[in-house]
Amino acid sequence: MRTIKFPLRNFNYLHLHILQIMKIQILTLAVLFSISLKSFSQTTKSDTIRIHADELNWKPAPAPFPAGAEIVAIEGSAKSPGLFTIRVKFPPNYLLPAHFHPEDERVTVISGSVYIGFGETADTSRGTKFSAGDFYINPKNSHHFVYTKEEGAVLQLNCEGPWGLTFCQ
Repeated sequence: MRTIKFPLRNFNYLHLHILQIMKIQILTLAVLFSISLKSFSQTTKSDTIRIHADELNWKPAPAPFPAGAEIVAIEGSAKSPGLFTIRVKFPPNYLLPAHFHPEDERVTVISGSVYIGFGETADTSRGTKFSAGDFYINPKNSHHFVYTKEEGAVLQLNCEGPWGLTFCQ
């Protein structure tokens, strides 16, 4: 049997004490980090929004929308500062005249197809088609118009409030 001897010349109890303190600090940081991750990832029932599409309560879109559009608020309020989410349903052959918004408009097409054009007046011969699954952003104050053809569309808007719609003419 061989005995291995370690040189302890430069070792003293101060080094041992420092190592023990470092271990305690590392363990403390690890515990605090895991607690902070756990509290960060927990969501209470009041923080959670879960809505199934068949539960949406569609209502006629208010003025200034032309008749025929429907709207539903999913979260937040377009009238208040902060994020909000709404869905808008346009029937077939619908035209939302040239307008603009005070903040960026972020749009996801949920179903159907919608056409977007830019300018002071609506010209349905020069729109870009966006279909289900597509996404686009209309920058704030950009004058644009929206129309559908034979199939209509459902759009989801995720925007920053306060928000509104102002017609160009």
